[in-house]
Amino acid sequence: MKTIRFHAQKQNFLEGTLILMLANILIKLIGAIFKIPLKNLIGGDGMGIYNTAYTAYAFLLTIATAGIPVAVSRMVAEANALGRSREIKRIFRVSLLISIIVGSLLTLALFIFADPFVESIPNTRALYSVMMFAPALFFGAVVSAYRGYYQGMSNMYPTAISQVIEAVSRLIFGYLFALLALKLGYGVEIAAAATILGVVLSTVAGMGYMILHEAVAGTIRKLPTGEPKSTRDIQRRLCNIALPITLASGVMSLTNFIDMYVIQNRLQVIGYTEQGASTLYGIYETMCVSMMNLPQTLIAAVTVSLIPMIATSIAQGNHGRTRRTVESSLRLVSLMAFPCAVGLFVLAKPVLSLLFHEDVETAAPLLQSLTVGTVFISFVSITNAILQAMGRERVALYSMLTGSAIKLVANYFLIGIPEIGISGAPIGTVVCYAVIMLINFVVIIRNPQAVPRKWGSIFKPALASAVMGAFVFLLYPWLSSVLDATLATVFLICSGAALYIAALIAIRGFYREDIIMLPRGEKIADFLKLPKEN
Repeated sequence: MKTIRFHAQKQNFLEGTLILMLANILIKLIGAIFKIPLKNLIGGDGMGIYNTAYTAYAFLLTIATAGIPVAVSRMVAEANALGRSREIKRIFRVSLLISIIVGSLLTLALFIFADPFVESIPNTRALYSVMMFAPALFFGAVVSAYRGYYQGMSNMYPTAISQVIEAVSRLIFGYLFALLALKLGYGVEIAAAATILGVVLSTVAGMGYMILHEAVAGTIRKLPTGEPKSTRDIQRRLCNIALPITLASGVMSLTNFIDMYVIQNRLQVIGYTEQGASTLYGIYETMCVSMMNLPQTLIAAVTVSLIPMIATSIAQGNHGRTRRTVESSLRLVSLMAFPCAVGLFVLAKPVLSLLFHEDVETAAPLLQSLTVGTVFISFVSITNAILQAMGRERVALYSMLTGSAIKLVANYFLIGIPEIGISGAPIGTVVCYAVIMLINFVVIIRNPQAVPRKWGSIFKPALASAVMGAFVFLLYPWLSSVLDATLATVFLICSGAALYIAALIAIRGFYREDIIMLPRGEKIADFLKLPKEN
């Protein structure tokens, strides 16, 4: 049977990655425009309430959306690669039905159990915020089925555009609703809930775009019917793929969920009030964890493109292509993770001062402790995606379980020591992701069809980042004494980035294939005389 070709906009791995990466850069900028002024508007206490509700929502959203799009993406990619085009429509319909059911049940669960949840922390002022998040679970679940289908067909445009629409809507509605609540004289707990109403509307906008796009393009509608596989067979395989992925992602999300409880509860045990613990948790999550996750929005683009690409090459028995794709993805992650980690460590306080009005002295040492985790969590994300694409979902689950257990135990004991307190949270996080990364790499290295051969190109960015870090560290004290602190920080970020790129070129830290998808990429590669990957 002939392989279906309905997508004129189908992209290869690097093209798809670039599309999502550019979208995620824009989303991250919009998120900063949203979250940074929001923190300055409602303070650490308000962000503590917001993050308490968001952590509960994120845990349930992971259950609703982590496994389905990956499973759909992989199954669609395999069916398309093998010419089984008649299965694709049924795969999408089955996944959409499952997403609607799961999203509805989780929406109801979050609304019903909001009160006992906030009472157990305790952070009772977060009740309205938790309840407000509930409808977003349904809309997020529905849109995930659409995204999985398009990603499986290697068309990343709908996913990228819908995510940008969500980010812009969240910025507009979320901030305006919070500002309006404060203008009307409500407290920060109502302002946080009003912000979340804006988040809910943003998920509606993202889903609306996907439905409208499909109504106009009709790509799913045009697929042939009369599938050779039964609905039950597709349901079974979809669940077999999605369940371990959901559990693996859910483990870490559950860990963050419990971590939120542990941090606030243990801080109260050592003498903090409910408001004081909420404020400190808000500072840690908003100013530190979000900065540590900075590369994640870019790496997410790599993982989304990676899974259908590896699934396709494995289905076709093309082991050389599998290995090259794994190498390319690890190198892309390395190019982003190492400079972010080094830059944040050296410029933790100046960067935080540039973004936030207060609480910088509290947040800076916590962020520095977390920066090592930036590298670990980046490689965890990409190795999890590699394992999932290879059909080794259970390995990712077991490694996440191991790391999460270590994190919870470490945080419980360290935060409960008055001399350590909140400083114990980043320690547990760094150790957690280090363990997960090591387990994942051991399994990948033992697989002959995926093991990278050019480890030097993967770790050369670490050397270039060290050169950049030394330059920034030595120059900042003098530069900040002769320039305004903001100007000094911006100059060092820009000059550090330029030095990093120059160092990469000098040590041949990337290949021609890494930049040819950029505008005028061929000419840039020719000018720099970059070598080919193979």
